[in-house]
Amino acid sequence: MTSEMNGLLTEEQRFLLSSLSDICTGRVIEEPAETLNLEELFHIANNHNVDSLLFSQCREWLGKYRVGSMFRGVFTWHVFYSINRSDMLKEIAERFRIKKIPLICFKGSVFRDYYPVPELRTMGDIDLVIHPADRDKADQILRCEMGFERFIDHHDVWTYWMKEFQFEVHTHMFYDPLANNVDYRAYFDRIWENCHNAPVFGVASENLLVPDEEYHFLYLMTHTAKHIVNSGSGFRAYLDMVLMCRACDGKLNWKRIGEELDNLKLLDFTKTCFRLCEQWFGVEMPLPGNEPERSFAAVVTQKTFKDGTFGLENGENDRAAAARDIKQSGNHYYAGAFKRVLNKLFPSYSDMQLVPWYSFVDGRPWLMPFAWIYRWFYCAVNKFGHSRALLVEPFTKKSEVMNRQAYLKKWGL
Repeated sequence: MTSEMNGLLTEEQRFLLSSLSDICTGRVIEEPAETLNLEELFHIANNHNVDSLLFSQCREWLGKYRVGSMFRGVFTWHVFYSINRSDMLKEIAERFRIKKIPLICFKGSVFRDYYPVPELRTMGDIDLVIHPADRDKADQILRCEMGFERFIDHHDVWTYWMKEFQFEVHTHMFYDPLANNVDYRAYFDRIWENCHNAPVFGVASENLLVPDEEYHFLYLMTHTAKHIVNSGSGFRAYLDMVLMCRACDGKLNWKRIGEELDNLKLLDFTKTCFRLCEQWFGVEMPLPGNEPERSFAAVVTQKTFKDGTFGLENGENDRAAAARDIKQSGNHYYAGAFKRVLNKLFPSYSDMQLVPWYSFVDGRPWLMPFAWIYRWFYCAVNKFGHSRALLVEPFTKKSEVMNRQAYLKKWGL
């Protein structure tokens, strides 16, 4: 870690990065000599979903303090979740097998096996990919046979939950645009050509698949780029990178991966991530590249701490969507801003289908003008200030939007 970066961090933040470094390299985390605010350490670790991971390495000395019960509580909870997720996945896989539905697990449910203690790699849900043709059969099993509730806010991913347990069932592995013109959805629709049979959460089934390692790594970098563009990303994503590279050492062809990343316009971004991992965790990563500017690395480090796991609570990310949309348009700033305003005023048919109070357009696209008028009237009466601010944002907040674009450019995005 550079002295400039180190000087901007609190003792608790420095200790967390040092501890994550120890986890990456297999060293024992010793009790710090300096006095730490352990409640603040818990808050930071919890905000990044690495609290259980930290406790597993520090329990011998952390347990003697009052805050140890807080760490122990989430540790126990995460182990409980892991065991029950395994049981649920086993039942889903079996029911899908009977109905001849193949499913691919990806993201956290696979990355967890790269961790020293897989049960402690936290996740909010389990992500599955199925064929579009199997959507109705899968929905029948999960809702009608198993009793899951369902929530749909995107055509390509339906979310199912039962109390605290959640599964996201995708018909496309990737569907969000980044701030460029690469068709990531089409690229990752090749998942069915780049997967193999393997156990997940200790569950083995002939219809249960996982992505091939190189393909999954490319997805990890694309998914992380999506979070950086849209909001932010915490340290867990970078731990995934480090631990996956270590666990798959010898299985990953970095020349081929570099070529694919270049095609995806993510090579510079990946190198930036790797250099940050080296600075934060004291590890050596593949794909050599130049160190990011010290001032940029310091800004990213501070912002990563603020962002937490996905950057949803950090107000610095408020202009992220506008910056992404305008940059992706490829037009002059004001042309891109005007296009964004038009998209807000006239949402697409597919977007309107997903909003319950506009459901009358489903199957009746010719009713879209009436839906737009209804939407304008509703927003004018009930949330005029918010709607107006959203429409004029690219013009009144131009400097902030452009600063966000400049920030993304330094990432290589």
